[in-house]
Amino acid sequence: MIPVCSAPERTEPIRLAIVTETYVPDVNGVANSLRQLLRALDPQRFRIQIIRTRPRQEWTPEHSEVWCRGVTIPMYPDLQLGLPARRKIRRVWETFQPDIVYIATEGPLGMSALKEAGRRGLPVLSAFHTNFHRYSSFYGLGWIKTLTLNWLRRFHNRTAMTIVPAADIARDLREQGFHNVQVLSHGVDCHLFHPRRRSVALRDQWRASEQTRVLLYVGRIAAEKNIPLAIQAWQSLTAQGEDVRLVMVGDGPMRASLQQQYPRIVFAGVQTGDMLARYFASADVFLFPSQTETFGLVTLEAMASGLAVVAFPQAAAAIHIRDGDNGMLAPSLEDEAFIHAACELLNQNVANMRQSARLQAESASWESIGEYFSSLIQSELAGSGSALHCADSRMV
Repeated sequence: MIPVCSAPERTEPIRLAIVTETYVPDVNGVANSLRQLLRALDPQRFRIQIIRTRPRQEWTPEHSEVWCRGVTIPMYPDLQLGLPARRKIRRVWETFQPDIVYIATEGPLGMSALKEAGRRGLPVLSAFHTNFHRYSSFYGLGWIKTLTLNWLRRFHNRTAMTIVPAADIARDLREQGFHNVQVLSHGVDCHLFHPRRRSVALRDQWRASEQTRVLLYVGRIAAEKNIPLAIQAWQSLTAQGEDVRLVMVGDGPMRASLQQQYPRIVFAGVQTGDMLARYFASADVFLFPSQTETFGLVTLEAMASGLAVVAFPQAAAAIHIRDGDNGMLAPSLEDEAFIHAACELLNQNVANMRQSARLQAESASWESIGEYFSSLIQSELAGSGSALHCADSRMV
């Protein structure tokens, strides 16, 4: 964490402009974590306006929202890429008069906001949530990795601060030439995700007795999530005679073929809210084979639900999992290491691990994270005339 400067006393709330290409009711970690972060801010200290792509489902805004046009992303048909909207942003900000801007996604909509903020001399904080440059290789687009990384670096280095959710991501970005990178972890809703939501009826639907160990995956069912490795771990446990079931929650381009190939796996589709919390709490072990996460919020949601976690030592897992206590970390990034960790976990006292996982999750409250985000904003406002100021005439 960075030292926090004392901001001048204010008699009015800070006017915070949020710019993002994804927000609830979209179902993804970026949209959910951004919503939780904004909910954690003191409404007496902040007035919030969100500029976002138009939601494609019915949605009642919780803050002032301005909707912009977007186009579907080919690899992510459930998400949109915001189109440039600088004139609209200029018109909206004439009325709102923001004190500071937080750009949560780095697309054309975010670039429009960055340029307009530069013209107005507004301080800008940006977030790095998604490893788009790593994702490209999973879709046969490895040749654009360098171009994507250059775009991201150019974008973020024109903001006062790039906020990332984990220390390993911060380290990687600094090594890639990103400046002023700060860590702001994600939290978890421990009221929604709780072991008390465990459902015997749901387990009956999965044909899982109390002796059955239910392995759960929650997330996008797509190549970059390393889904086949979760299936290999389940198969290895089954081959050893373990009474295990695999449940996969989510949707994506691989779902149809995997569902046809593996009829014994329960594919539950997208689940949200209370039902998602029931799915988490009704399982026993969470398998998270992805190596492309900047955080992996589902890891914390699983732990809050009382699940032992098997994961690679990255992002949220590296922060919150204590190997052998509340889960198992693969000792290397090799597939065999992940499978071995899953097999080893079932040889441990899983019930004790689940209790430890819940206790660890309880330490990661959104309230404390919101307070630290507030301090970053106030620190930047206090020093907005300094070298951290984002105004850059080359961007206008």
